Amino acid sequence: MLILCAVFAILLLGGSLYPWHFHSGPDLTSAAMDVLSAWPARLERSMLRDILVNLVIYIPIGFTGFLWPGWRSRTARWTVPLLAGTTLSFCVETLQHYFPPRMPSTPDLLCNACSTAAGLILASVFESVLESRHIQWRRRHSIHLSSALLLLLLWGASLAWPERIFPLAILPKIRLLLRGSAWSPLEMVAGALPWLLAGELMVSIAGARMRGWWLWGLLFVLYPLQLVMPGHTFTWSAVAGSVIAVGLLTAWPGLLARQGPVLTCGWLLWIVLDGLRPYRLLQAPNDFQWVPFLDMITSNWMVSVGVLLHKTWIYGAAFWLLTHTGRRRSTAAVLVVSIVTAVEAAQCWLPRRAPGFTDPAIVLLAAALLALVDRRYRITSLPRDHSTARASTFR
Repeated sequence: MLILCAVFAILLLGGSLYPWHFHSGPDLTSAAMDVLSAWPARLERSMLRDILVNLVIYIPIGFTGFLWPGWRSRTARWTVPLLAGTTLSFCVETLQHYFPPRMPSTPDLLCNACSTAAGLILASVFESVLESRHIQWRRRHSIHLSSALLLLLLWGASLAWPERIFPLAILPKIRLLLRGSAWSPLEMVAGALPWLLAGELMVSIAGARMRGWWLWGLLFVLYPLQLVMPGHTFTWSAVAGSVIAVGLLTAWPGLLARQGPVLTCGWLLWIVLDGLRPYRLLQAPNDFQWVPFLDMITSNWMVSVGVLLHKTWIYGAAFWLLTHTGRRRSTAAVLVVSIVTAVEAAQCWLPRRAPGFTDPAIVLLAAALLALVDRRYRITSLPRDHSTARASTFR
C-alpha cells in the first residue's frame, strides 16, 4: 500500500508542476512563506473548477495511507497520512513559484488538506463496510474478497466506463453491426480470452458454488451495455468468440482444470499481438515518452480513466494468471513488465502509437494492488458450514 501511496505522490508532483519549465524565482524561504498568504483577489468562475479538482486529487493519498497495514496506533493512522498529504501539497505549492505558468495558492493548499482528510474518511468507511461484508459473504456464500474478484470488477468497469457523456450514438453502432464486417480470427480470439479468464476467476471466487448460467448472464448484460456506453463497440467476430468460450466452459466443466498454462500463454501472446497492431513499420521512429502517465494527464480525463481501467485489467490479469500457475509474485511482475516494455519499445516504429513508460508503470500498480488484496483478505479458515474443498467445475 505504501508503494501505491508513493506512486500517487509522484503522479501528483509531476502533474502539478507540468509542463516542467524551470525558471529562477524567489529564495526558498520567501517562496514557502508566500504560499501561506497567496489568497486570490476575487473569486472567479474558473477557480471553482480548480477548487473541485483540488478537493479530489489528494483522496488517494489519504485512502492508501490509512489502509497501510503497518500502523501500530489509531492516532498515527489518521494523523500521519493527513500530515503527509498536507506537507506534499505545501511543497508542491512552494515549487510552483519556479515552474510557470503554475502559481501557488493558499486555497489549493487548504483544499488538498481537505482532500486528504476525505480520503481518510472514505478509507475508514470502506474498511468497516468491506470487512463486515467480507464476513457475511464468507458465512453465507463461501465467497471471499480476493484479487480474482477485483479483476472481475475492473473488467466490468472498463466495459461500462464511457469516454464521454453525450452523444450516446446507439443508432450508428446498430447500423454498423447490421452492415457487418469481415470475420477476423484474431477478433474471435480477443472475444474468447476474457470469458475464459472470467470463468477461471469465478471458480477462484466461488469454488464449487460456481454456476454456468452466471457467465451467460454476464454475456447478455455486458454486450448490450457496450452498445449503450459512448466510446465502446464490438464486432460479430468478438461476439462469436465470447459465445464459443462460454459454451465450452458450460458444456465441458473440466476445461478450467486444464486450461491454466494455455490460457496464460494465450493471454501474454495476445498482449504482444494487440500491442503490435497495425503490423506495419514506420520509416522514422516515434518519440518515446519517458515520463509515466504524461499522455493521460494531458488528455481528456474520461478517456484517460477508461484507458487506465482497461490496461489495469489486461496487465493485472496477466500477473494473476502467472501467479496462479505457480510463479512467484516478483517473478510474475518482472515477466509482465519485461513483455510490456518490449512491446512499448517496438511501438516506436509503429503508426498511431504513443510508446512510453506509462504501461510498465500500470503493470507495477496492478501487481501491487492485486498482491495487497490477496495479502489482506487471504483465507485462514473457511466458515464451519462449508467444506474447504473447492472444485473447479460448473454445475
